[in-house]
Amino acid sequence: MTRRRRWPVAACALALLLAHSAPSPADAQSLEGTGLVPVGLLLRQMDGVKRVLMIGAHPDDEDTSLLTTLARGWGAETAYLSLTRGDGGQNVIGPELWEGLGIVRTGELEAARRLDGGLQFFTRAFDYGFSKSADEALTFWPHEELLADVVWTIRSFRPHVVVSVWSGTPRDGHGQHQASGILAREAFEAAGDPARFPEQLGLGVEAWSPAKLYVSDRFGGFGGRGGGPGAASLPIETGRLDPLLGRSLFQLSMESRSQHRSQDMGAPQPPGPRETGVTLAASRVPEGDGGFFAGIDTTLVGPVERLPDVDASGAASEMGTFRAVGRLNAYRAALVQARAQFGLDPFTVVDELATGLAALRDAREALGPLADTEVRGVLDSREKLVTQAFAAAAGIVLDVQSVDDLLVPGQTVEVTVSLWNGGAVTLRAPELALAVPDGWSVSETHVTGVSAGRAVAPGSLATWVFAVRVPADAQPSRLYYLREARDGAWYNWPDDPAVWGLPRDPAPVTASITFVAEIPGGTLERPRIELARPWRFVDVDPTRGEFTKAVLVVPAISARVSPASLVWPRGRSEARPLSVVLRSESDGGSRGELTVRAPTGWAVSPATRQFELEGSGSERTLSFDLRPTGEPTTGQHRIQFEARTADGRVYREGYALIDYDHVERAAIYAPAEAVITVLPVAVAEGLRIGYVMGSGDDGPEAIRQLGLPVELLAEDAVREGRFDRFTTIVLGVRAYETRSDLRAASAQLLDFVRRGGVVIAQYNRGPLGTLAPLPLDVGRGAPRVADETAPVRILAPSSPVFTTPNRIDARDFEGWVQERGLYFASEWDAGYVPLLEMNDAGEEPARGSLLAAPAGEGVFVYTGLSFFRQWSEGVPGAYRLFANLLSLDPAAFRATAAAR
Repeated sequence: MTRRRRWPVAACALALLLAHSAPSPADAQSLEGTGLVPVGLLLRQMDGVKRVLMIGAHPDDEDTSLLTTLARGWGAETAYLSLTRGDGGQNVIGPELWEGLGIVRTGELEAARRLDGGLQFFTRAFDYGFSKSADEALTFWPHEELLADVVWTIRSFRPHVVVSVWSGTPRDGHGQHQASGILAREAFEAAGDPARFPEQLGLGVEAWSPAKLYVSDRFGGFGGRGGGPGAASLPIETGRLDPLLGRSLFQLSMESRSQHRSQDMGAPQPPGPRETGVTLAASRVPEGDGGFFAGIDTTLVGPVERLPDVDASGAASEMGTFRAVGRLNAYRAALVQARAQFGLDPFTVVDELATGLAALRDAREALGPLADTEVRGVLDSREKLVTQAFAAAAGIVLDVQSVDDLLVPGQTVEVTVSLWNGGAVTLRAPELALAVPDGWSVSETHVTGVSAGRAVAPGSLATWVFAVRVPADAQPSRLYYLREARDGAWYNWPDDPAVWGLPRDPAPVTASITFVAEIPGGTLERPRIELARPWRFVDVDPTRGEFTKAVLVVPAISARVSPASLVWPRGRSEARPLSVVLRSESDGGSRGELTVRAPTGWAVSPATRQFELEGSGSERTLSFDLRPTGEPTTGQHRIQFEARTADGRVYREGYALIDYDHVERAAIYAPAEAVITVLPVAVAEGLRIGYVMGSGDDGPEAIRQLGLPVELLAEDAVREGRFDRFTTIVLGVRAYETRSDLRAASAQLLDFVRRGGVVIAQYNRGPLGTLAPLPLDVGRGAPRVADETAPVRILAPSSPVFTTPNRIDARDFEGWVQERGLYFASEWDAGYVPLLEMNDAGEEPARGSLLAAPAGEGVFVYTGLSFFRQWSEGVPGAYRLFANLLSLDPAAFRATAAAR
């Protein structure tokens, strides 16, 4: 728990507003900070009360152009609720899958929202992979609990309008899409009923009934342009030039869209007219002119005028309400004046903003306890916006920097808070406070730039330097939804409702400063301003310039085992190497002993290793030999490591930093152990494997663990067609899609096949062009089998693919994870041999998951089977089948193919 500040549960959106004010990798400089554009955008948000919540299933579902238009263009408070963090998708920028990919895509959604102006929320649902029906999705996710999460978000954010991205019908395709559309409708009805999920009402939220439910036309909707009968679509213009931004809102939205880099979502920003649309699905208000907010009282004074005439004690409240309405009208008049004189110099509106801020505070005082949750929330958010606009217009910048980015328990770090008064206002009586978690200690070391009269003069910079000590028992920075292991496809959240649904935990250290702003020119208003900012690490890269990162607390020692997952062919008795990478983040370094605990039947040597790490950032790799002491039993075995330092501290886990330029950095943790899967598998002798990596997978390591040599082929080797030293070339997932060198070398690769080589092409998301020796169609709508337990029929049981060196049968398709496969071939030349048949329930059998064609003296194989999902999980049958593909004898295959 953080001292000095708690996040109010019902105002979790306000917590996100503070988080969004922090510098971040994807910030567009023109949209944040001080200057004309930030002030102009904030002025759009200050009048009226309009809140819109969009609901979808995944990162990239959102109608970004609608979000941008509502938030940046119309000044509405907008948010996107993604049921999942996209954990079950693919990754074209790195190796992360599952929880790691969820971290990446969470960061990409945050980066998108910083551009389009929205907030971001989530439920506890884990993206387990593709589904073909809502019924299937809601067997993985507990329906009522997931509905409760959506209702919680509605009650917390209190939207006037809900926009469902999906219709909740089979036309949505993906079963998770269908489920999100169903849940959006159900939550629209349930959120205002205090009898539904009443336990939430004791946690700081109230029942809330949104006025309207729309369905986005982006993917079809219910009717109108969405296809089919129903209400007409309401078009929303997005392509008009915005003079403040210097481009259209659609163009800005495409920059937001392009933050989904792990999904290959880079988008152009074309000029010219554009529109999106929504279809009304339900309404609790008269439609009036049929506009988006038609029938909804979006005025600022509306919530105040609807307050009851008496307070809880029965005392008359009319004068308090009357006065508050008057002061809110004065606030609005100040905004009108500010907009009227807003020009090239944003300082010209400082006086009006100060007047508006005073009027807001007067309205709050007039209402006192008469204000309900809605009115308090509206006044809170407007005061925050006006304060932010005042600072932006006056050129006041608060910054909080740590000199270290990775802290360890027990460390003391210097933190500098700077207040740059870049404008003409005098900042009097500044009071600075540093909020830290319980158990942390803070001591101020020195202050500069504050005059003897306790003022920060125009054009000057004031700094406060603190020593912040992290306690020795501080917990590492773990994302709140990863602190406990998930239950299947369901994350477990902590008991603290203040973080429920947020992208990540708020920063643990925040500086807040208050001061009286003395505006030159004899103005009557001298507002007291409060600003807050989370801490950041700021550094300079000689090739990229200045950058910022989140400050994280990490263990003093990280112990990462490599490989963390091993497949052990039964019958192998030779020793295999196992490495433990020790890393220290302690400034004084670390020394101690690394010990290993092996289960019965296994020996690891040496049993202990001494280590010494010299300082922060130092690493050492300690090597061990692992071998069985007898015939190990089929199944999983765990080898565990423990680092014990000289002072008696014990470390049993390692962490990796997920750190890309466009997303917020985070740490992900794993136990310091290796999981060994023993299985009966063999490979042919004399194989030499070349691997062309695509978007990233564990194929090379999987091949090594089968006992085969494998070489990753760099671009020059591929372009020059240096393939002849190999017996087999494996193409990683989406290799043809992501590697221009492979596309350029297609002819050389086919020559390699014709000379007797084997090429195994894993799934590609689109046509294979000239790579395939015979026509083969793999389109974006290609077949897939989402049910990992779907029955599999072997079509050519005598083919060496299923006989040599491992005999493959139905048992080898047991225990698969997430799916059977994706991007199966939909059409192919008769020269291909379809080898497997499978289908999801209720669908026609698909035969494009594994195809092979003789080509000259060699064989070309295309597979959409999800081997890349199975490798990290040590699925025995997937390894055995892939071993047969690697071992494929072209002559033997041609013989069985000719006998079809």
